[in-house]
Amino acid sequence: MVYEKIKGYAFQNEKTKKLVEQLPKKSIAVVVHQDIDMAAAEMLIERGVKAVINFRTSMTGLFIHNGVETLLKAKISVFDINDPFFRENLNGQLLLIKDECLFRDINSKWQFLCKLKKYTLDEIDLLKNKAKSYFPTQFKAFVGNSLFYGEKELDVFVREVQMLPILRQFRGKEVLIVARGANYERDLCLLTKVMKQRNLITIAVDGGADGLLKLGIRPHFIIGDMDSVSERALKCGAQLLVHTYQNGRAPGEERVRELNLPYKRLVFIGTSEDVAIIFAYCSGAEKLYTVGTRVGMNEFLEKGRIGMGSSLLTRIKTGHALVDLKGIHSLFETEKKQLSNSVVFIPAIAVLLMFSFSPKFELLVSVVLQWWGGR
Repeated sequence: MVYEKIKGYAFQNEKTKKLVEQLPKKSIAVVVHQDIDMAAAEMLIERGVKAVINFRTSMTGLFIHNGVETLLKAKISVFDINDPFFRENLNGQLLLIKDECLFRDINSKWQFLCKLKKYTLDEIDLLKNKAKSYFPTQFKAFVGNSLFYGEKELDVFVREVQMLPILRQFRGKEVLIVARGANYERDLCLLTKVMKQRNLITIAVDGGADGLLKLGIRPHFIIGDMDSVSERALKCGAQLLVHTYQNGRAPGEERVRELNLPYKRLVFIGTSEDVAIIFAYCSGAEKLYTVGTRVGMNEFLEKGRIGMGSSLLTRIKTGHALVDLKGIHSLFETEKKQLSNSVVFIPAIAVLLMFSFSPKFELLVSVVLQWWGGR
């Protein structure tokens, strides 16, 4: 095996979404992130890091995810710290990775710190095969957990739905809900023109606001814990709704207060994505379009959630008004044996026009993408 040498300054944070806010290009990201998810991988790639060093296991093989593989294909090496007793803070230190060993600079001399485990594409394939063999057990556990908590939380869910505030500006309107899921920016790029033409009300779930602002679209609302959204987005003029849990805890409240921004609490069981969907639906929205929201088991497991009870209830209640556009960019991406861009361009425009004017096509897209997400 040919080993590489990687040298750079380390930036470390226990929360990857906090870390990426401060990462300069060509740095080494030091994370504490078991099973690196696609959203995290995309953020690290966007920041242009040299390598990722993880205090946890970047890919356990317990379920299939593409985070580590995506980083490797972007020429970003991924390492796990191969020493369970190593706990030093590496933030701000000049590091050298050589022969799967980690060194730091001490007075212009390299001091050995610990051994590293490097990921390869071949190992990723082995881990995916392991995950496939484990799938029946994992799937049964996930479904069982979702059904158990779905039934347990049903009464609370119904009660909280009845107590949600109603905003008349949603009545009869179309609403776009944007979460920062895998490839959500690619979906938004494709939908930008349609979004502006249809004058959709936009709700961003936390960091989804930053993706909208990149395209010149200011969200009307930002809902969530306010932990993965930039200060710039929070100050863009959107109405801020801090997700508040049943016990009264509102994780995003302190940050919004420190910025001296007006906000309202929104109490609801479940994830911030659930809150956004239910809030818009109960306020009378006619159609709900979602981009980047979590759908299948793997996406919930990536976020450390072993079930989706509240999300299941949310989808059951709002499904007839919900059009999931997650992954719509895939419809327009060409395969290896593709036609030339000039040939593909005209059909793509035709499909966009169909999307703009045909409710039946909206349903078709929704069904196809639901199937796609469950593969």
